[in-house]
Amino acid sequence: MQSGFQRAGEGLLASAERWAPDDAEHWGRWRETLSSEQRGDVLLPLQAALSGLVAFRHLENHPLLVPVSDFRPHLHAVNVAFNWSLDLAGRLRPEVSDAQARPTSTDVAKPEGCLLALARSLTDGVRVSQRLLELPMVDAASFQASCDLFLRDLSRNVFFRPPEPLEFANVRELVRAESLSPTLESWKNDAAKMTTLVAFLALVRSHRFLGIADRQIQEDDGIYRAHVVAASVRRELRTLTRFLLVQGVETLADEFEARLLSLGAHHITGARTGITRTSRELQELRESVEALAMKIHVRARTLLDRPIPELDVEGSVALEGERLRNGIRELRATVKEAAKELRKITRPGPPDRKAEQLEESLHQDIWAFRFIVRAFVAKASVASVGADYWGDVGDIDFVHEFVRHYRVFGPRLVRGTDYARSGPLARAVSELAAHDAIGGPSLNLAARECVLFLEHLDVALEEIEAAQPDTTVFDKQKAAAELRGYLSAAKERSVSERVAAGAFGAIDPDQADAG
Repeated sequence: MQSGFQRAGEGLLASAERWAPDDAEHWGRWRETLSSEQRGDVLLPLQAALSGLVAFRHLENHPLLVPVSDFRPHLHAVNVAFNWSLDLAGRLRPEVSDAQARPTSTDVAKPEGCLLALARSLTDGVRVSQRLLELPMVDAASFQASCDLFLRDLSRNVFFRPPEPLEFANVRELVRAESLSPTLESWKNDAAKMTTLVAFLALVRSHRFLGIADRQIQEDDGIYRAHVVAASVRRELRTLTRFLLVQGVETLADEFEARLLSLGAHHITGARTGITRTSRELQELRESVEALAMKIHVRARTLLDRPIPELDVEGSVALEGERLRNGIRELRATVKEAAKELRKITRPGPPDRKAEQLEESLHQDIWAFRFIVRAFVAKASVASVGADYWGDVGDIDFVHEFVRHYRVFGPRLVRGTDYARSGPLARAVSELAAHDAIGGPSLNLAARECVLFLEHLDVALEEIEAAQPDTTVFDKQKAAAELRGYLSAAKERSVSERVAAGAFGAIDPDQADAG
C-alpha cells in the first residue's frame, strides 16, 4: 500500500510528463507488457537515439571545432543511428504477421501502432541516408534535408516522438516516486517545486543518456552512435542552464524566502550587520544556483568536443573513441554531482545553523579580502607617484588582478556588511577595468575608496568577533592556507574569476573545477 507521500510523488511525476490523460493510460498499459530488461535496456536507449537524431539535425549540437564542408561523416552517424533505432524498435515489437505489420487508422493512436509506424519511418530513413552516402560529398543543406524527411514522420508519432529538452515522456524509468525528497511536498511555491523536479529529471536523464553513449563506443560504429546521443545531451544541458539562470534562480528564491519568513523574525534577523539574514541567504541561494548552471554549461561545452571521425580514413578510431569516452565519463560525473548539489541547495536546513555557516563564510572572506585590498593600496600608491614624476604608471598587471579579485569578493562583502559607500567604491573600481583609463587620478581615486572600505571592513570584523561565543575560535592558519590557494587558482584562471573563488570558499569547492 502506498504512503501519502508516495501517492503525492506519483502525482508530481505525472505532472512533469507531457502525456494527455488518455495517452498516459495507453502508454502505462503498454509499458506493463514490457519486461524490466526491455524497459531499461531497450526503451530508454531508443529514446536516447531518437532524441539524438532530433538534436543532431541542428549543427549547433555538433562539435564543429573546425569548418566542415563535407558532412558525409555526420550523415553516416545518422545512418548508423537509424539502423540502431530500427533494431531497438524491433526488440520492443511482438511477433506479427505481414498482414498485421501495417498499422490501421485506429492503431496509430496506440503505442503498438506507433511502434510499427516508427519502424517504417526508420526504414525509409536508412534508405535515403544510404543513397546520399554514395555521393562524393554531402553539404550541410543536403545533410539537414535528409534528416528532415525522417523528423517530419517522427513529429506525427504520438508515443515515440521524443520529448523536447526539459520535457519528459517516461519519468518512471528515470526516478521512483519514493526517491523524491519528501520536503518538496511541504513547499509553498508550486513553481519552485516544479522547477526543482524538472531540473533534477533533466540531470538524471542526461546522466543515463551519457551512460548509454559510453556503452555504445565499444560496439561497431559505436562512436557514431555515441556522437548522436551526445548531441541530445548537449542540447538538454544547454537548455537546462538557461532554465536555471532565468526561471530557476527566481522561483527557488521565492520559495526560499517564503520558507524563511514563515520561521519567524527571531530566526532571520541579523543584528550584527544591520541586514536581515533572509536577504543574505537569498543572495547566497541565487549565487549557488547561478554557479551550478555555469558549471554544467562549461563542462558540457568543453567535454563533448571530440570531432566526428572521418570516413575512409586508414587506421583505427579506437584512440578517438577513447578520448570521447573519457569526455563522456567526466561529464557524467559532473552531471551526477550537479544533481547532488541541486538537492543540497534546495534542501531546507536548520535556519540557525545555515545562518552560522553564512556568518563563518562572511568572517573568512572579510579577513582574507583585507589583505588583497591592502596590497592593492600599497602598489597603487607607488604607481601613482611614478605617474606624477615620470608620467607612466608602469606595470599595471596588479590593477587587473585587483579588479578580478574585487568582482569575486567585493559585491558580496558590500552587501553582507551593508557598506554605505558601495556606489562610489564600485565606480572607482570600474574605472580601473578599462586599460586606457588607468592613470594617476584613477589609481588615487580607487586607493582612497579602498582605504575607506578597509576601515569599514576592520570595524565589521571586530563586531563579528566580539559577538562570537568564547568557545568559537577563528582558524587563521586554515584561512591563510585557503587564501593562498585562492590566489594561486586566480592566477592560473584569470579568465574565470567566479570559478577561482571556489579555492577560497566563496563558492562550493567542487564548483571550482568548472573552469
